Formats: sequence, C-alpha cells, structure tokens
Amino acid sequence: MGHIRLGRLHKSQSWKHLTALLDLAAPDVETVASMTAKGARERLLDLRSDPVLGYAFWLLSRVATAVRSDDFIAETGHLGLTVTAETSAFDVVAQMNDLVRTHIERHPGSGPFGEMASLALRRALVEIVGLSQSSLFGRTLGDLEVALRRQTTDKAFGDLTRRFFGDYLSRTLRFYVDKELPFHIGADSGFADVDASADFMGELDTYCRQTARIVEAFASDWLSKYDFHEAGHISREQAQGFVAVAVAKLEAELEHEVVA
Repeated sequence: MGHIRLGRLHKSQSWKHLTALLDLAAPDVETVASMTAKGARERLLDLRSDPVLGYAFWLLSRVATAVRSDDFIAETGHLGLTVTAETSAFDVVAQMNDLVRTHIERHPGSGPFGEMASLALRRALVEIVGLSQSSLFGRTLGDLEVALRRQTTDKAFGDLTRRFFGDYLSRTLRFYVDKELPFHIGADSGFADVDASADFMGELDTYCRQTARIVEAFASDWLSKYDFHEAGHISREQAQGFVAVAVAKLEAELEHEVVA
C-alpha cells in the first residue's frame, strides 16, 4: 500500500499507542488491529455510508446473483457490462473494476478507500474462481458462470461477502499501519528486518479475513430475508444499507464490542 501513503500518523492517543506497540518484540496482531481501528474510528464511520464501497458491493452481489436468471449475458448488460459468449472471465472482472473506477471519479471524497473497494472486489472474484489473477486470462465466461453459480445459495453468498469485506478491512487497516511500519524496522525496533515486517503484514491480512466472518452469517440471512431468490434484483439502497451494518459489525469485532 506504499503507493498511496500520505505521511506518518497524527499523534493522537490511539496512534501513540499503536506506534508503541510496533516497537515491541513480536507485537500482537490482534492488539495492533484493535488499536488501528480505534485510531481510524472516524474513517470507519465514514465508510458505513461510503458510496464507492456501497457500489462495489452492490455490483459484486448483482453479478453473483445474475446467474439465477435464464440469460446471464442480458442480466450483466443491465449492470453496464458488455458481455458476449466469447468474453473471458478476466474481461468481466476488468470491466467491473472499470465501473467501480468510474464511480470513484464521481465520488473523490472516497479517496484511496474507493480504490481499495475495487481491489477487494477483484480479489473476491478471483478467489471464487479458484485461480490466480494471471490465470483468468485463459478462463471463459462459462468458467465464471460456473464459479458464480456456486455462490447463489445463501451460505455461499455469505462466503463471497466475507471474502470481499475481509480483503477490504485488511487493506483499510494496512493503509494506516503501513504509514508507521517503516519507522519500526531495525535492531532496536519491533521488526528485525523488512522480511519480518512483511510477515507481520501477512498475519494482519489473515486476521482481518478471519474477523470478517462476523458478516458471513449476516449476509446469508440478509439474502434470504429480502427473498432475492424470487425478486432477483438487489437495489443500490439495500446494498448500501448492508454495507453500513457490515462495517459497524467489523469495527465492533475489532474493538471487542457487541452489536445486534
């Protein structure tokens, strides 16, 4: 995330605690994540209503449920995608990212967090296809449809949602930690070398993805509650409402609080 670093963290009490943690030998990932969430609380509150995050989740959920229709190509066309039988899985993912980027341009207030939503969408799709990103070049539209069809049950949709929010949460926290981490590498710091700091960031990614399990069951119940099996269409408003609750749940989970 160094390409969007905006300088060191402000010296609020929460960030002071975080910098102190990073100087400890083998800092605890869970504690670092919790302190980062506290320091970034204002931004996390903003993310509940962030239009780009809401749009990215809406687009992901609409494409994931489009395979329930008799005409997947027509359904994706309604979303602004240009898809034919010859379109590759990579092209579909690339077009979805282009749509999110267009939305980012319309909402510059999302800043780098809009870009994170685009990257989280891509990672979630790549993971459900079960391939590395580079392998998508050789995969067909049919391969993508098969992968998406596995996500149409309530339970599988919960798994897809967990992947999306887990990656987004990881990028959000790492955005802040990455500002400070380079100043805590060395013999007298928490990380002996760059490799040790990279390993820690990998552990933070894993922890965030595990934390996102809190939204998995919620997503399954949400899909069932609104009976999208019959209606077939998730509205932008419904998706944004889901995002608001999901981000609140993630924040509470990180800070060891309880939300209904």
